[in-house]
Amino acid sequence: MREVMIGNFAIARGLTEAGLELAAAYPGTPSSEILPGIVEFKKREKLSIHTEWSTNERCAFEVAFGGASAGRKAACMMKQVGLNVAFPPLLHGHAKTLKGALVIVSCDDPGPQSSQTEQDTRLLAAFFGITVFDPASPKEAGDMAYYALKYSYEHKVPVILRSTHRVSHARESIELFAPGSRKVELDEGLKHKGKGKLGIVSSGMTYAITMDILGELDLGNEISLYKVSRIFPLAPEVIKFINRQEKTLVLEETDVALESLLDHGEKVLGRRSGHVPGAGELTYDVVRNIVSNVAKEQGIKVPAFKADTSIEDALKEVKIVPRPPKLCAGCSHRASFYAMRSAFSDTIFPGDIGCYTLGISMGAVDTCLDMGSGVTFASGFYDAFAQDGKLKPILASVGDSTFFHACLSPLYDAVLRKRRFVLVIMDNSTTAMTGLQPTPQSGITADGIPSYSIKIENIIEGFGIEFLRVVDPYNVPLMLETIQEAYKYLEKESAGPAVIIARRECLLFSKIKEKDTRDM
Repeated sequence: MREVMIGNFAIARGLTEAGLELAAAYPGTPSSEILPGIVEFKKREKLSIHTEWSTNERCAFEVAFGGASAGRKAACMMKQVGLNVAFPPLLHGHAKTLKGALVIVSCDDPGPQSSQTEQDTRLLAAFFGITVFDPASPKEAGDMAYYALKYSYEHKVPVILRSTHRVSHARESIELFAPGSRKVELDEGLKHKGKGKLGIVSSGMTYAITMDILGELDLGNEISLYKVSRIFPLAPEVIKFINRQEKTLVLEETDVALESLLDHGEKVLGRRSGHVPGAGELTYDVVRNIVSNVAKEQGIKVPAFKADTSIEDALKEVKIVPRPPKLCAGCSHRASFYAMRSAFSDTIFPGDIGCYTLGISMGAVDTCLDMGSGVTFASGFYDAFAQDGKLKPILASVGDSTFFHACLSPLYDAVLRKRRFVLVIMDNSTTAMTGLQPTPQSGITADGIPSYSIKIENIIEGFGIEFLRVVDPYNVPLMLETIQEAYKYLEKESAGPAVIIARRECLLFSKIKEKDTRDM
């Protein structure tokens, strides 16, 4: 039986077929669909797998690590910057001997497409000596997920599966097997044998692109190509391959992971030699130009690319007006930001990570560093101006999911030190930007079972915050009035942070619930 699915579902399928027993994740593009995929296959085949959306990536890692330490086959999923949140336990736990198995799926974002920065999980893994696999397609992502869980269980160590957004979100026909009924071996090694003037070492999606380009330029007999699937530890055959070539070009995303491990001085070409761009996604056009230029340098004749030049010329004439991402039409955050921007003439707006980051285009977000930084930046700004005896309007914003993820400790710290700023918690009852996953106050588990709901206002009251208001942001006059009331409260010497919960359900979430109701 075969089924067309995205790479993230293929990863989910590979893990479930390998006997996965526990899965924990925090949503973040491009990794968000893996846990729903596990839930899908769990329900479809009535498998006994614990699945959860954890409060943050560190919680996800430690839940999975605990399960693996108790003898279970476990996995945790996150995006590349989410791995930074899970870094402390990863650093201390990667060398521990497990009773079960642990696969950390970290999805990188070359470009970046939907992240603050590029980050190469493979480089971090190699630096700390963690086994890491790098799939080149959705099918291979599923195969490697299966292989990685088996490998971890056999060797009793945590391993990393690194995907990228082009692998995670591409679609491919995947063959389905019963759990535990198949065997998978790594697809690694020599793919083209050239004449020795130039070899290419590549991995992941860059390998798939390189393979296509060598075929289209008819260079398969001129340029040798070696595919690496396990970045660390490297197979000794890779070194032997390099030694047989006059020059070797390394093509990889997004950093110098392979290039560093294959350090052969001037014999290896790549980012360090200036042949490969230092940042950005290695798209088809970029890789084609790199391969063509390096081949010509080595005296290899490169045929003209057989493309419809009239189409290429026509595309050059198309003038595209840049359109930055915006909040959805009717989004309640629009009303919140409008009120915030209108409240005072000279305001600092510390922002955070989520849908509400798009408040930048409305002039109501000044800073955006990482999850939770809206509160800590507000604290820093307050301390800076307080030294000069000034009470400057500071309106910080954060979403409900991010509040639980990273804001509890910073907010408690702000309360403890009587920092006077206004925090607007934009509560739309879901983790909207990454796919409408539940938050701790949603009262529902990853597999749709009703659960305990933790209310934001209960936490705020538990912190001893005196000024707390819950407002419907669609009522713009009331929202504006409440912000001004909060600032009036901050004029008291004894005041601490003032909190406004702007509560209005996400429109997309509302539409899904309406559809579900009609379908019943």
